[in-house]
Amino acid sequence: MNQIKAASRPTAASQQAFFDSLLSLSGQALSFVSRDKVDAMARQWLAGVPWRVTDQHRMFAAVLALEVVILTPSITGLTAFDRLARAMKARSPKDGAAVSLLRRSRFCFARLSGSRFEDLAARETHPLLASPFSDDAGDGVVFGRFASTGDGAVLATGVLLHLNEAAQAVARGFVRPDGRGLNNPLRCAEAIYRHMVRHGTPAGERRAPEPELPFDPERDPLDALAAAWAALDREPRAEEIAEARQFVGQLPLVNALVSVSIAQDGGAKRLAEAYRRIAVVLVETMAVREAHGVGRKELDAVAATLDAAIARGDYPSAARDLLNTLRERARLAAGRPASANGDLDRLVQRIRGLREKTVEQGCTEQEALAAAEKVAELLDRYGLSLSELDLRKQSCEGIGVDTNRKRRGPIDDCMGTIAAFFDCRVWGETSGSGLLRYIFFGLPADVQAAVYLHDLIAIAFATETASFQAGDFYGSVHTSQRRSATGSFQFGLARGIIEKLHALRQARDVAGGASNGRALVPVKQSMIEEEMERLGLTFRAVNASRRKVMPDAFSAGKEAGERFDYRPGIGDA
Repeated sequence: MNQIKAASRPTAASQQAFFDSLLSLSGQALSFVSRDKVDAMARQWLAGVPWRVTDQHRMFAAVLALEVVILTPSITGLTAFDRLARAMKARSPKDGAAVSLLRRSRFCFARLSGSRFEDLAARETHPLLASPFSDDAGDGVVFGRFASTGDGAVLATGVLLHLNEAAQAVARGFVRPDGRGLNNPLRCAEAIYRHMVRHGTPAGERRAPEPELPFDPERDPLDALAAAWAALDREPRAEEIAEARQFVGQLPLVNALVSVSIAQDGGAKRLAEAYRRIAVVLVETMAVREAHGVGRKELDAVAATLDAAIARGDYPSAARDLLNTLRERARLAAGRPASANGDLDRLVQRIRGLREKTVEQGCTEQEALAAAEKVAELLDRYGLSLSELDLRKQSCEGIGVDTNRKRRGPIDDCMGTIAAFFDCRVWGETSGSGLLRYIFFGLPADVQAAVYLHDLIAIAFATETASFQAGDFYGSVHTSQRRSATGSFQFGLARGIIEKLHALRQARDVAGGASNGRALVPVKQSMIEEEMERLGLTFRAVNASRRKVMPDAFSAGKEAGERFDYRPGIGDA
């Protein structure tokens, strides 16, 4: 600032040269600012003004976001102005004074009156030096960047924003008591600028009254997503579509469909289009899930919900019409063409035939692992004939297995191992009636094999449990302990089967590579992960609680599981 006050009567030319340097250096500091952070902050603010977002409003938000980011320290504690000063080589006294002033900039909540600066948070008054920023702002209560010149005067170094009563109330919420300044000036700036973007008006723009709409982006995540999409001036990106998929479900889809009509009737065209885009993502994802065997006629349930509400007069009929349109649009996208791979079709049919024969004949625990080995051999032999391109032509599918139980049992411990043995994924879900159901998900032949192995293990559980209950140990147990004995035996049986399957899988993987078709397993896994991401499927792991078991019964079950060696129907394979 000494550059300005060095002479008792600075010339207009010298002042203009200093301010030119100040503005030039401010522009150079932008190269040290993360544009992504600026854009993300502006988008988040604009999410609260979905129905009146204009290009001018976007620019207004971006300018204010830039003001925050340019003063936000990096993890090393340096602001963009600090990094600019470090990067400057030889500098003139004028540039040195200007960059020093920029580095001392801070956000202030102040009242300007002519050449008087009143800090409303620190309760201090200082001389205000003229600058392009304060000249443009004029008198009034403002918020923005200021710097002290070192001799008691203050100079505006950035955009100044006039605050209305509501914005002043936001600022006062950050004022410390007893004139100790602002509490966290950066957070204060974010709060004020967010409020002004959402509720204020960019200079020179006349804003039409907003329609009264029953949406609450501040509290409702679906409304917030729609508001954010309405503020976009482009198509949603992949990560934004993935965020929308997290809302997949009957109630969010109903709300999205109905919200399209509400926004249209309120004249909020951009918001209506945002809800329609979200509904498209939800319908297409749910349709694809159903086509893959995941999900249980949820779209039919949504249609029934809308029909009932429309009949009562609660929802507009346009919501049902939109659902019909989107379902038809999703039908082709979700439809899965018949396989053009005859070898794959024959393999799938072969596994299905083994499964049917096993279910009819029944089996003991000694018979099933050999069957599992045989099926694994068939799959590996088929994999040996495939290239990665051939494999990627296949589509993932899911097959549901109903348990007809409401509580977990010992056999459920085997589900993850069964899926892993055939390179699948598995997860559990609960039906509307509270019954447990498991979904095996992966490539077609692998899923068929996993379901086949599940059925073998389920039959073995029944067979071996009956044999255990007919044995001497069970007969010697007091009737009050027999339920515990059966449970202990089944937990041991599950543990033995799991260990045997792990050993078999390790043996396959060790042989691995081109010798048995296991070289493409990583490709399979990536395909499954990509498809699950496309379907918006995310899960949380559930740890089984620690169990108390009868040692002898558990050991008997474990020994039976280790003998697991299944062979029903193998001769016809």
